[in-house]
Amino acid sequence: MSQEEKNKAAIRHFFEVGNQQDMEAIWDCIDPHCDFSGLAKRFDIAPTLESYKKFLTAFYTAVPDAHFTIEDMVAEGDKVWVRINIQGTHRGLLRNIPATNKPVSYTQIGMYRLANGKIIEAQAQFDDLTLLRQMGAYPAW
Repeated sequence: MSQEEKNKAAIRHFFEVGNQQDMEAIWDCIDPHCDFSGLAKRFDIAPTLESYKKFLTAFYTAVPDAHFTIEDMVAEGDKVWVRINIQGTHRGLLRNIPATNKPVSYTQIGMYRLANGKIIEAQAQFDDLTLLRQMGAYPAW
């Protein structure tokens, strides 16, 4: 198996354990010194694993039935790009919006850089407009 295929398998595993909300297995996928600077700027958190742990725990509290479906995945060198669909029910504070109990389904595009089978950098963009509309926080066109 090529290194690119191994990296893709590692990212598939990351999302599989994410679907199980197996927090210890999630943290095992990530290097302790992972660069979260892209997510940190976007969500105004420190670019550390500890901050990411709090962020992800808060997400699972807000969307306790969250499910990630990989739609596309491409690897080149030490990087893996993935387009995923995130589905669940908005049952807690998410993006400063109180629970609406509405279903949500939106897209994330992520870039993950890996070394030794662990994520060492994570960048992501989310379809926030779709998410906010589904939660009733932004009017439809």
